[in-house]
Amino acid sequence: MLFKNSDNLAFTCSKADRSDDVARQGSQLSHVDDVIPSRCEPLDKLLSGGFAIGGMIVVYGEAGTGKTTLALQTAIEAARRGLKVIYIDADHSFTHQRFGQLAGEESDVSERILLFFPETFADQTSLVENIESYLTTRTRLVIIDTITSLYRVSLGSAERTFVLNRELNRQLAYLSEVAARRELVALLTSQVHARLDFPFGRIEPVARRTLAHWPRTIIRLKHTSEQPRKEIIIERQRGKQTGFVRCPVKLTARGFEPI
Repeated sequence: MLFKNSDNLAFTCSKADRSDDVARQGSQLSHVDDVIPSRCEPLDKLLSGGFAIGGMIVVYGEAGTGKTTLALQTAIEAARRGLKVIYIDADHSFTHQRFGQLAGEESDVSERILLFFPETFADQTSLVENIESYLTTRTRLVIIDTITSLYRVSLGSAERTFVLNRELNRQLAYLSEVAARRELVALLTSQVHARLDFPFGRIEPVARRTLAHWPRTIIRLKHTSEQPRKEIIIERQRGKQTGFVRCPVKLTARGFEPI
């Protein structure tokens, strides 16, 4: 696995890597499925096999609901299939221990995952704007965990917030366009906040209006009164509102499991 930080954001594949990709392009891409499974069986069943290639997915939820776990599981599954993954850890929540728990005996898949640690929202912007410099013909998954964390800590005056909202919207628009054109999955997680102007409050993603516009699929992860039980709610699937399709799961050391 390649670890990059904000002091060294640029990653350029060697000529050997690109030659290898070109040589494999015909055979490799012909075997790529239309979806990338999340390794969460109940969710994958509802999604007709997994996250659809060519689109953006937003997963949001409160702390501890399993957003990072779902992102890691999906990255591991993509890498297990021989695909390359770009993983932007804006939360700095990635740990070797958790990766090892989820990957198990398949920990060698880490060689196909490129991991970046932006320190500021400007770093994140630079990574997104240059994302195609990091793609190879085998890259089929780009993950940002979470897309709104560095945005949130940068908020300030009304003028500053306007600028940040515009920049976040540009990032999402570009990632959506790249996902469609390069036939990959852009999987983004988001923090939440409570809207207290509703009678009983309401949990929604940070920068809800911006995040709701671009993704073809929106998923919420929710706590329940019974630990380690969680609830997965599909609010939008492949561009269509679903009427909030739900499924219960368990979040364990091994990841999401059926109940």
